[in-house]
Amino acid sequence: MTKKPFVLIFILLAFSFATFCQVEEKLPRDEAGRKEKEPIERRVVFGGDIGLSFGSITYIKLAPVVGYRLTERWTAGLGPIYIYQKVKLYNNWETSIYGGKTYVSFTVYQGSQSQNRFGIGDIMLHVENEVVNVEKYDEDPITRIWIDNLLLGGGMYQPIGGRFGVSVFVLWDVTQNPYSTYYRQNPIFKFGLNF
Repeated sequence: MTKKPFVLIFILLAFSFATFCQVEEKLPRDEAGRKEKEPIERRVVFGGDIGLSFGSITYIKLAPVVGYRLTERWTAGLGPIYIYQKVKLYNNWETSIYGGKTYVSFTVYQGSQSQNRFGIGDIMLHVENEVVNVEKYDEDPITRIWIDNLLLGGGMYQPIGGRFGVSVFVLWDVTQNPYSTYYRQNPIFKFGLNF
């Protein structure tokens, strides 16, 4: 009976000795396994959104953007905005709105990767801020002011081929400025082309 504790202690000591004898070796880095940094021309993205409406209200919006992929998931960019509006119901009232915008997108799900199982593109969170010059139409004479439109939401980017793709966003104007073209129009749907 006295042999059992000695055998158990001997086995535990042998096991612990074998554990301490393992040496961690630094393996040479696999050059093929490292991910190369993309060249800058592959990180720069072009796109924007276009809005068109004709009839009793004519609305034309051009908003090209230039962006940069900071990481695989983060993209930031900026661009100019021009909007032309004409309303026939108000004695053919017309105006031009101009300014610029910045945006940041974060890709939550990278569905455009080759291992995608669901057949959908990238799902993103999106924030953009537009600073535009509009007419303050409730004063006589009409003056112009600068306003902010902070838009928050999300959307999807679907690649079509190569670097070309389309994006669709559902955004909310959280500032709700009464002079904004988005005033009381939540949610806002934006359709864009990217390359």
